[in-house]
Amino acid sequence: MLLSYAELKPLIFALFFLAMMGAFTRSVWRLARLARLGKDESGLFKDPVDRIGQVIYLVFFQKKVVEERFGWNHVVFFWAFMLITVGHAEFIMRGIIPTFSLGFLGEKVHGAIMFGGDLMAFLVLFAVAGALFRRAVIKPNYIHLSVDGLRILGMITNVMLTYFLATGFGIRGGHPDVAGHANVLVFSNVVAGWLSAFPAADAGGVWYELFWWAHAGVLFAFLNLIPHSKHLHLLGAIPNIYVHKREKPRAALTKLDFENSEAFGVGKVTDFTWKGLLDTYACTECGRCDMYCPARRTGKALEPQQVIHDIRDNMFINGDQLLAGRGIFNFTQAPADFEPGLPLIAATEEERKEGQTSRDVLWACTSCGACVEACPVLIDHVDSIMDMRRHLTLMEGDVQPALAATFKNVENNYNPWGIGADKRAAWAEGMGLKYWGGSEDAAHFEFLFWVGCAGSYDNRAQKTIKALTRILDAGGVSYAILGQKERCTGDPVRRTGNEYLFNDLALHNVATLNELGVRKVITACPHCFNTLKNEYPAFGGHYEVLHHTQVIEQLLDEGRIQLNQEIMKKVTFHDPCFLGRWNDETEAPRKSLAAVRRLNVVEAKESGKKSFCCGAGGGQMWMEEHEGTRVNMERTRQLLEVEPEVVAVACPFCMTMIEDGVKAHNREEVKVLDVAEVVASALDPNAKPSPLRVPHAEDKAHA
Repeated sequence: MLLSYAELKPLIFALFFLAMMGAFTRSVWRLARLARLGKDESGLFKDPVDRIGQVIYLVFFQKKVVEERFGWNHVVFFWAFMLITVGHAEFIMRGIIPTFSLGFLGEKVHGAIMFGGDLMAFLVLFAVAGALFRRAVIKPNYIHLSVDGLRILGMITNVMLTYFLATGFGIRGGHPDVAGHANVLVFSNVVAGWLSAFPAADAGGVWYELFWWAHAGVLFAFLNLIPHSKHLHLLGAIPNIYVHKREKPRAALTKLDFENSEAFGVGKVTDFTWKGLLDTYACTECGRCDMYCPARRTGKALEPQQVIHDIRDNMFINGDQLLAGRGIFNFTQAPADFEPGLPLIAATEEERKEGQTSRDVLWACTSCGACVEACPVLIDHVDSIMDMRRHLTLMEGDVQPALAATFKNVENNYNPWGIGADKRAAWAEGMGLKYWGGSEDAAHFEFLFWVGCAGSYDNRAQKTIKALTRILDAGGVSYAILGQKERCTGDPVRRTGNEYLFNDLALHNVATLNELGVRKVITACPHCFNTLKNEYPAFGGHYEVLHHTQVIEQLLDEGRIQLNQEIMKKVTFHDPCFLGRWNDETEAPRKSLAAVRRLNVVEAKESGKKSFCCGAGGGQMWMEEHEGTRVNMERTRQLLEVEPEVVAVACPFCMTMIEDGVKAHNREEVKVLDVAEVVASALDPNAKPSPLRVPHAEDKAHA
């Protein structure tokens, strides 16, 4: 006896469902195996409560997404699919078991689910229109109108249209699946009204079934497209946010193991950790990293988003080659001797192929962190770029001649300028400063003043250092300097890939500071600040590190310095990347400036944690820019737009770059001053210095 359509439908749908889910599972398993080809990385599952909180905050609240224009458009997509997924769960179960219903949740809850799904399906169509309008009409240069993107938007549209046609015909024909919910399916009711020309029997019969199956087909086609499209982030984003790196500060790079490794950095895709490869699945292709990247915006080859895509594509090409020789259940990392068919790094930009990045791309990065700050799914673009730089420097020796000279200067004289190490404290002659480890007991000092290479050797930076000593003395701060015992912290060499030289510097400096009993450090360089605070703990150096603007703010708050001199100037502040963005300190310099009487502080374009880089970071201070506009020229242009009389900075490298920019723009009437110089000029010349602070008992005991 032949079965009727009503009896065959659940069986056919169940087989269809199993086939589609089987294909989807196979695709997801392939992605998991490819990512597992990366090296092991520990500490990524600690603190599960905090990690879940981050997922809720960034995924379900869409916190970073809504910070940008058109962010709410994505919120509509996200919550639409969250609600619609619940409705689709009922749709699928009813396809297999016709009597299934979510009615067991209660009539009101079930009705709310039906209404919410209907409403969100309607709103998604507007979100699709908004996405198309943005790409086809507004055309921001960081958003690409790709075939893949159009295909995804087309699939989303078809999912919604087939839903409305199926429910519309169902309501028109009184089909039992939807007729009982016609009162809450507001928008489907409107569609049903448009279908009044169709006889009710046909609408609830053949037409309903036709679009029911069409909806099922489009839905599962979309599901299987996700692992092979830009919507891969639907699978990768939540896991990537959950396992984001917490074992080290965000601004620190990972320490290399020189004793147990033969190759250093990342020269092939399987040299990345599995977390580095998982990053590539999380990319939403929102373009925010490109939008804020100073290198890209000034005409360089670097596009942070494309770097992540290149790593992913290289993994697909080479990983499939490796997986082809393994059993399907082999879930292990790649063997150390695996040689990929497609190199990860092309020799030149012109020779670059799909699935490759280039040396020009990697050397253009200023390590400013704008891409990392902007990314809504916590991708570590800078870590990946720095790892590949390490390979170029340590394994290939592929560095610019100017950078090679800088390495030699640091190696021989412990500073990038190559000036004699015995001249490091020459700036302090005749100033009566104390030296830590000199004739006085270390317990006499509360702070070590880490001067840094710029403050020690650069004439312009020395003016900042001397202004800061005036402030510290006026505030009664107990401090000393190291003099010739101080060496470069190593930031310039670490961020240009010379991890071996950085390792030597870090170990020496930490040994010196620990031997002298240093516990608190003040520095006027954000790069030294970041290195001492965030990177030296991995080498055994644990100190309380303060940027000089934080110390100035504290002295002002405690009333230990008085600023009685008026400065009737219009000033704008430029945030250093390694202070504001990487270390979340944007208030101290502003509060310090705001304390100066009659000083008119105005905000420049792209300030705070979204500040545009000065162009000196990532070792760019010691390299030449050969492409596009110089980064410091663009940043200076932004600062000059607010017509300041003074540009305030809080970094010696920013000082150099912005001063050069001001001169190049023929605006030398605009002065570039460090925050310390501005504050020092406002000090009461008649005020007596505050009494020196006596170190706490535990400080003395430690010393």
